[in-house]
Amino acid sequence: MKITTPLLAALILGGRLTITGTAFASEQVVSNQVTSESVPSDQANQETSALGRLALALSAGNDAMRPLRGSQTEYREKDRLNPPIPDMECDVDRIVSYVSCYSSVIGTREEAGDLFTRFVDELQSTLPSDRWRKIKDEPRINSIRSYIYEDQHSAAHIDLDLIARADSYMVTIFGWTATNPQL
Repeated sequence: MKITTPLLAALILGGRLTITGTAFASEQVVSNQVTSESVPSDQANQETSALGRLALALSAGNDAMRPLRGSQTEYREKDRLNPPIPDMECDVDRIVSYVSCYSSVIGTREEAGDLFTRFVDELQSTLPSDRWRKIKDEPRINSIRSYIYEDQHSAAHIDLDLIARADSYMVTIFGWTATNPQL
């Protein structure tokens, strides 16, 4: 009986270490895919990297969003997007796993249009064309211009809008993982 108890304890401990190691390793694989493989190495631009990482994580689902979670915001259910997208304030919702990004308020339509066009160009050059398709480019309610991209394999979405306010403009980007319906 004395030999069996230590052997049983060693087997249980070994099993727990194996399970923990496997979970840690799978999280590391997802993290490495999101941070290393999301953008070709010749595209060193931080903005492209952030958009590419975001698209890859959205395609892969909720678990792949974990490495993109930065510090908590003042809203308890949201974290900052890490790495950030330049010129955007982005949050990742912890419960539903969607990303919401807002530019600061822009005074002229031309400046806002330039920012919108820059993000459209970045998305089109970053998103793998064999997976991501532009499915709609008609302005939605309260928008001047809109683009919606969908990952054909996972049904993840990225929506980009140029919104007119009373006397200013704003650019927004929303992203949904494949497991969440479009809100």
